[in-house]
Amino acid sequence: MQKKLLHAQIKNPLLVRKTLLESAISTAEILRSMQVLRKIKAEENRKKAELKGLFEEVRILRAKLEEKELPPLGEIKHEKINKNVPKKILIREEVRKQRNQERILGKETEKSGIDLEIDNLREKIRNL
Repeated sequence: MQKKLLHAQIKNPLLVRKTLLESAISTAEILRSMQVLRKIKAEENRKKAELKGLFEEVRILRAKLEEKELPPLGEIKHEKINKNVPKKILIREEVRKQRNQERILGKETEKSGIDLEIDNLREKIRNL
C-alpha cells in the first residue's frame, strides 16, 4: 500500500513564514534567558556556600579568641601606617585594570550560538 501525498494551499505564505521565524526568535531568546538564569542561580548557590564557610570560620576564630586572655587596651600602641605609593605605579595599575576590562568586554561581544541564530532569523525576516 502506497501513501498518498496531500497538498494544501496556504493563503499568504509569507505571513506564515514570518510568523514562524518570529516565534523561533522568541523561543531562542527565552532559551538564552534561561541559560542566564541558570548561571545566576549557580553563582548564587556558590556564594551562599562560600558565605556559610566564612561564617563558620568567623565563629571558630571568635571562640578561639574568647579562650585566650587578651592584653588590656592601654598596653597596645597604635602606629599609623604611612604608605606613599608613587603616582606612576597607580597609573600603571589603572591602565592595566582598564585593559583587562576591555578584554573582558571584547570577549562578551562575541556572539554565542543562540545569539548568532537569533540574528540569522532576524535577517531572514528582513529579507522577506
